Amino acid sequence: MTPALPVLCICGPSAAGKTTFAASLSRALQDCGRQPLLIACDDYYRQDWSPHPLFGFDTADAIDDQALRADLSAARQGQAQTLRLYDMRTRRVDRRPIQQPYDVILLEGAYGPQHLVNDFPFSGVVYLEESVPRRLWRRLRRDVRDRHRSPRYVIRQMFREMLPGERHFIQPLKQSAAVVIKDQASGLVQVLALLGSAPVDND
Repeated sequence: MTPALPVLCICGPSAAGKTTFAASLSRALQDCGRQPLLIACDDYYRQDWSPHPLFGFDTADAIDDQALRADLSAARQGQAQTLRLYDMRTRRVDRRPIQQPYDVILLEGAYGPQHLVNDFPFSGVVYLEESVPRRLWRRLRRDVRDRHRSPRYVIRQMFREMLPGERHFIQPLKQSAAVVIKDQASGLVQVLALLGSAPVDND
């Protein structure tokens, strides 16, 4: 029987740098001779979700946890051939093919880990922290440019929905974290050690 692949969960509040950290970790793992597969919880938003009256989309219930768990479980067994894909602009759902072999899985997201931390066999949970002003700047840059939302909408949504949602759903994840990261460079070293990976010597 083929052993299950390691799965690392990268979580934390919106715009804390999870996607950037996951990409940096992916490159570092490749330098160690590993083949990481990235799975984003943002691809598992429900297609027919009606925004929560208080939290909007900033709630764990907005995530299709059954679809996320099914894809993650298949990937952990090395059997996933496609992954879910969610378009933030149109809110349409599709599938994307996995085009490369993989031997370690990186799951990153603000909402989604809440459904998994109590019973899914993660190899570790990593929690990223960042200040609210810096996260607001990142949200403005990302959502205005990539998601075609107005600055006014981004600011209103952050303070009325996102921050209350974080206090309720995301901050409790910190208690499950093996590593809490405030500096991504030093955090990268910690997480590589957690996964038992070291750079390959090509000399």
